[in-house]
Amino acid sequence: MGIEDEADRTLFIRNLDTRVTEELLFELFLQAGPLIRTKIPKDSDGKQKTFGFAVYKHEVSAPYAMQLLNGTSLYGKTIQVQFRTVNYLLI
Repeated sequence: MGIEDEADRTLFIRNLDTRVTEELLFELFLQAGPLIRTKIPKDSDGKQKTFGFAVYKHEVSAPYAMQLLNGTSLYGKTIQVQFRTVNYLLI
């Protein structure tokens, strides 16, 4: 499984509150299917960014998770979930 294959199984999650942890994101996104990992990047000062990623084991889980979890409220913020590849197109 290469990086291109992983892109089809990866979701981009934005508008995360700084209190959201990778563990919480993992537990939430696990509801839609088996996950490999979640990741919330940090800036150069070590502060958590307001976006993250969820990588699924199976490609079919990603669109299901997007439908299921887009618009979920975490710590009063509504998360937005989209395919990772869409994020690249916006750059």
